Amino acid sequence: MQVTQHPDRNRNSCVALKYNLPLKSTDLNQSTDKQRAAWPVSVCRQRFTAVQGLPEGGATNAAAEPDSDDEYIELPEAQHIIREANFGGDLVADLRAHFEKRLGNPLEASSERFCFDWWHVPDQYTLLRCPANVFFDAGLHERLVDALAEYGERVLGCRGISPLWLSVYVDGCKQEWHTDAPHGPFAFVLSLTHWEERRFSGGETMLLQPHVLDYWRSFDSSKGTETPQLVTHVPPQYGQLLVFDGRIPHGVRLVEGTRGNPLDGRVVLHGWFTQPQPFIAGALTSEEATPALNDCLETLYEELGTLPPAVGTVTVKLDVTGETGKVTDLAFLANTLVARPSGAADPEDVTQATLACIAQHLAAARFPTSPGHTAITIPLTFA
Repeated sequence: MQVTQHPDRNRNSCVALKYNLPLKSTDLNQSTDKQRAAWPVSVCRQRFTAVQGLPEGGATNAAAEPDSDDEYIELPEAQHIIREANFGGDLVADLRAHFEKRLGNPLEASSERFCFDWWHVPDQYTLLRCPANVFFDAGLHERLVDALAEYGERVLGCRGISPLWLSVYVDGCKQEWHTDAPHGPFAFVLSLTHWEERRFSGGETMLLQPHVLDYWRSFDSSKGTETPQLVTHVPPQYGQLLVFDGRIPHGVRLVEGTRGNPLDGRVVLHGWFTQPQPFIAGALTSEEATPALNDCLETLYEELGTLPPAVGTVTVKLDVTGETGKVTDLAFLANTLVARPSGAADPEDVTQATLACIAQHLAAARFPTSPGHTAITIPLTFA
């Protein structure tokens, strides 16, 4: 698949660090049954010592009790759905205006109207679609790519985006349940739909709730379940960027009620964030930061190999002070980590132990001194 890369813009944050150690999920999750059995299930779930109290050479034991004076970092819950309202400022209005201009007068037999594919896969997909770079002019398309790529870098740690699609749903259009795991760690939908003025029903993005994918572990025979307890419906509000874990089965509810006019339908742009890679911004260059980061990752990988397996993407941002080269702040930007079934280990314990391990090692990293502050974004992919 082709990948659209974000331009470097002459700043360090767009220079991908070239790891000597490949960031491969097989390295992160391989461990023996004996090692997994030795993993302490009692590891703290909510907080761990991150900045103070760490030895110079590495992290403390994940299960150790922190001192009362230590600083803490909250370990995040998995977030499989992100909604960003009013994405891109005037960008969405300009995209919608271009859409209406090209399709506004059905009596004009212009070649600009002859670009949509009626995509129909029986029992799976029915919709109108067109490559976004074909439909929008070059300048507008570039603005769209730049806005999405900047968001992918800043929030998800993803350097690329897939080629974008413009899709229109009129009466009878839908997407049945499917997953997008091979395309990238995060899927997205940017809505150009005038949702509040719609003349149709349906059109929401459907996502299975995570507990449904592990149904029997949380099954309660005393409670009944209906659609709201099983499926999350996300309406395509105008200007909303919906980002979600592409591994989760999802689809689009059947659109009914707007038979002919595409201007009255569900209009969205969609694709995938791809190429999770580290970024550096600030005083340190990638060449200066890479050796220290590799040293830290080597020990991190070794300890992760002793934990039960998990799958997903975790993106962490480090703030590094120039005076000492120490990490002064650590923040989790994205987290879709879930535990693979593994014996009697509690899934929450597995993910919390993995997150604590990542944070403790990265917080203990030591970088070269520099004239100023540096921010490093590190995505870790487990598969």
